[in-house]
Amino acid sequence: MADESPLVIFSPLTGQPVIVSEARARRPGGGGAAWRGECPFCPGNEAMTPPEIWAVGREGGPENGPGWRLRLFPNLYPALVEVEPPEGYHVPKAAMPARGRHEVLVMTPDHHRTLARMEPGEVKEVLRALRRRYSQLCALQGVRQVVVMINQGREAGASLEHPHAQLFALPLVPPLCRERWERFSSSGSCPLCDELEEAEAGGRLVVERGGWVAFCPVAPRFSYEAWLAGRVHRPSIADGGEEELDGQAETLSLLLRALERCLSDPPYNLVLHCAPCGREGGFHFYWELLPRLGRLAGFELGTGMFINAVPATAAARALREAMP
Repeated sequence: MADESPLVIFSPLTGQPVIVSEARARRPGGGGAAWRGECPFCPGNEAMTPPEIWAVGREGGPENGPGWRLRLFPNLYPALVEVEPPEGYHVPKAAMPARGRHEVLVMTPDHHRTLARMEPGEVKEVLRALRRRYSQLCALQGVRQVVVMINQGREAGASLEHPHAQLFALPLVPPLCRERWERFSSSGSCPLCDELEEAEAGGRLVVERGGWVAFCPVAPRFSYEAWLAGRVHRPSIADGGEEELDGQAETLSLLLRALERCLSDPPYNLVLHCAPCGREGGFHFYWELLPRLGRLAGFELGTGMFINAVPATAAARALREAMP
């Protein structure tokens, strides 16, 4: 509908962009109540989602049917759309159409098999699928940043509990992504490599496998926050080969299992940070694991600063002790 075309509106005071999409209010649980209906992500319910873009694992059988291990399709309630607003649609001066892609990757046919409960080989297949689609989206005309995230648990923003990832292909580089990229570009050395070196010296490492390291950052915004980075410096998940996926998958699997054991399966956000599309600038891509043990309050929302009660060294020690 014309009045529902999503927009990116920029605050006149801060310049901060906000995506306004009325479709998001219609998603399962979007109005605040928990979703009680049949799960659209479970096998046999493929007709409840938009037609798939591609699937992994289906041998024979029709498209948009069961038999898959992973399934990718457009979000039914997107924050971004591929088409321009209809003719005559009013776009405010400090705004732009929210053109792009918003997609869902269902990571498993098992409704209860979270990423932490998958075997490393299954985690690797998820990472491979995310890498594949990240590369495809970044190559599209007009896409400047691809954001990949996994919201685990309702308190972390998941409207459906079936394990899934979301991908956003954005027509702009969001402020935090731009600031992060500029910091990498302007530094004489890699800030992430420096942080990793200090984490080793300061007892903040959690686990390492195959050249991939999980550690607690020196300035965590959230209690038990952890980052996952490769020792080889690469700008995005699109770079690197199959062997690197082995270490990345095993380290991520161990970290999530430790978090589950340490904090009794808490809600969390897992966010992938890569360079803007087509711009390296010395960027070193990494994953950010953000447990959601409390709610953001007025101080955080009003200042952009965070108050965290768990020091990084204590969090790293607790996660190491919970390592399977």
